[in-house]
Amino acid sequence: MLSTVMLIVTVVIFAIGVAGCFLPVLPGTVIVWLGVLVHKLALGDESVSWGFFAVATALAVVAQGLDFACSYWGARRFGASWQGAVGALAGAVIGLAFFNIPGLILGPIAGAVLVELIRDRNWRRAGRAGVGTVVGGIAAFVLKLAISCAIIAGFFWALPS
Repeated sequence: MLSTVMLIVTVVIFAIGVAGCFLPVLPGTVIVWLGVLVHKLALGDESVSWGFFAVATALAVVAQGLDFACSYWGARRFGASWQGAVGALAGAVIGLAFFNIPGLILGPIAGAVLVELIRDRNWRRAGRAGVGTVVGGIAAFVLKLAISCAIIAGFFWALPS
């Protein structure tokens, strides 16, 4: 009975986590990971192995870093200087620190554009750097959604029968 209830609770947490991948106000992959954690702590040996839990943890950590890495990559890919790409990273960190999730979305764009404008006062290049951070953000979204789905699929595959 407890295992059935915990499975239902876990599925609900997974659904919230996947929704969080689409809604930037929720850390989707972290919520999916919490579903695995709750199930493991509640059911112990009747749940997934600690090895699977470790893999899920590593994937969740990687997913969280993707926002920063993809902003940097996108800015560089669209022609930002290395300083502009670092500005995108700094904008993500500062935006997250002061403005929470909206800052994580808008901070990299503002950081890349601002640094490129300061660097050579070229609006076209600065705009391209901003577009690059948006493309990087979209790439991060797709990758985080894929990681969340992989954790969920792996969870059901790794459950003891």
